[in-house]
Amino acid sequence: MSKTLCLLNGSKKKSSVIHELIAQCQTKWSSDFQVIESRFEKDLVDIARAHASKVDIIIAIGGDGTLNEIINGLISSGHDELPVIAVVPIGTGNDFFQSARLNSFKIQTFMNALLDKNTMPCDIGKILTDKEIRYFINVADIGFGGDVVLSLNQFRKQFGPGFSYGLAILKTFFTYKRPHVRIESESYQYSGELLLAAACNGAIFGNGLHIHPGASIRDGKLNMTVLGKVSLLDYLLNVMKVKRGKRIKHPEAHYFESNGLVLKTKGAKLHAETDGEYLSGTRFEISILPQRIKILLY
Repeated sequence: MSKTLCLLNGSKKKSSVIHELIAQCQTKWSSDFQVIESRFEKDLVDIARAHASKVDIIIAIGGDGTLNEIINGLISSGHDELPVIAVVPIGTGNDFFQSARLNSFKIQTFMNALLDKNTMPCDIGKILTDKEIRYFINVADIGFGGDVVLSLNQFRKQFGPGFSYGLAILKTFFTYKRPHVRIESESYQYSGELLLAAACNGAIFGNGLHIHPGASIRDGKLNMTVLGKVSLLDYLLNVMKVKRGKRIKHPEAHYFESNGLVLKTKGAKLHAETDGEYLSGTRFEISILPQRIKILLY
């Protein structure tokens, strides 16, 4: 019988649907089912790492940040065979859920998929900075998005989660200065100012923006979107087009595929984010791990 672990953000209130899902799983698997709630930030990284070889399925209840912690724990465990990830989206944007093109969450459909073990392979992105190794399942954004997340983390302490996201975007809009970077890959080179560089495993980020239309989570490719000397006004004028899944038409908007690349700057450190989790550095080596895990398909 499969051993199933349910991981969720302990700071978030559980809805009646989540209570019902957990109850059905406990009835179905009894002692082979366990629920663990995080106690503090990044707690799920260590929990997932510790259980990477002990369970067959991990039910990830939460948003992109919760999923990111679990993925980083699993991949950093070093085990070849990893549990299937079953995503239950209760975050704000749930961008990976959209990128994976999963159906709307319904308990019975989800339970049937668990029993049938209906899965699909999924690539994982890897970032090596001058300080750390980070993995991502959806999108890593160097530049504007990293600045937004840095401000967001600061505002959350003062204003809470609800009001902070809009405030962080507004602040970054007025304060962001495009850094000068160099990007090198086997198929693309760039040297100049940068609004953002998005390493895309999935196509969607930023609460529904199609940053790389057509990107697939299982094609074994690193899909890159680079917006160079693009003004924030140009970007805002194209936001509705991006929401509809259209590419930005601009001489400084570049879309390409790569097996890996290096992005670096000689100036101050760059701000970045992986699935909403902040990181920074002056050098980023980005690559793809083809079909590294399996995702429950429902």
